[in-house]
Amino acid sequence: MLLARYAPVGSQRYEKLAQTAKSFDKIIEWFPAQLFGIWTIFVAGIAAGKAQTDRFYFWNWSDWKIGLIGIIIITLIIGFLRIKHRYTPINDISASYKSIAYHLMLSYVLFGIGFLLFNTISVINAILYVLAYLAIYLIHTIKCDKSERTIISQIEKNVKTGIAIVLLIIAGIIGYTLDDPVLSTGSVVSLPFLVVLLFGKHIRHLERAKFYPIFIFAMFVVSREAWFLIPLLLLFFILRSYNYLRYQKVYPTFGVTDDQS
Repeated sequence: MLLARYAPVGSQRYEKLAQTAKSFDKIIEWFPAQLFGIWTIFVAGIAAGKAQTDRFYFWNWSDWKIGLIGIIIITLIIGFLRIKHRYTPINDISASYKSIAYHLMLSYVLFGIGFLLFNTISVINAILYVLAYLAIYLIHTIKCDKSERTIISQIEKNVKTGIAIVLLIIAGIIGYTLDDPVLSTGSVVSLPFLVVLLFGKHIRHLERAKFYPIFIFAMFVVSREAWFLIPLLLLFFILRSYNYLRYQKVYPTFGVTDDQS
């Protein structure tokens, strides 16, 4: 991380920048890390809607204004709710029926809105993307002891991972039959991380399975909607820099905190 080299923890530069970062605490409340998944499902709807009329469209910039306005509105609404009520279901990453129902509804609505901007809604397409979203969401509900660097329950991990694998396989196979390369390829490329988690016991497998599938789906969506790469990178580096300066933590990250076997 370049910022860590420029301003190592304990240096005068770090202390000065940390004070500056602290002044942005209220603003950062509008940018939870969950936005990566929320933005992606919305833009995936845009891509899927446009692909109904042009299956081969690729690296397109033409509708960046519509997409960016949608992302801004979504972010403002979520940020307002988090600040106004101090709690919204987006913060509740658990396997409770209430939380799962909320995220299923949220992903369906966001995908549907994106789809409807350019085409008549396809229920089957929306359901398949929601299945992929739910698969990744279930992985995030697996509990771990961060201090001990262990997964709390291997049984819970195996059950949730197994369900997630089945959901991704269903989404991938039907997505392939419907000629949706974003959904089918994204599901297939994400599967190995979940399979490794199913048979592995170390927490590093869980960390990879949480982050990389989101990244993979986001990048396949970017292959259609090229402009989406810019807000993704901005969110990534803003959160990464802020967390380093405020909490001495590099997050979000492609790495894992403990890569020992």
